[in-house]
Amino acid sequence: MNSISIVTALNPYIGYEKSSSIAKEALQTGKAVSEICLERGYLTEKQLTDILNPKTMLTPHMGTK
Repeated sequence: MNSISIVTALNPYIGYEKSSSIAKEALQTGKAVSEICLERGYLTEKQLTDILNPKTMLTPHMGTK
């Protein structure tokens, strides 16, 4: 969960631009991807928990929730 690559799971939900911006900040600051996403208000903690759940990540989906 501390890997910066986890940001790819957020792409369908917040878009590439926001995801790449989060990744850049995470690399520069050492903050967790989820922490930055919450700080910016892109997703709630519940949404992040659901999106980053391994079961959810393995299930195909169409577009955003």
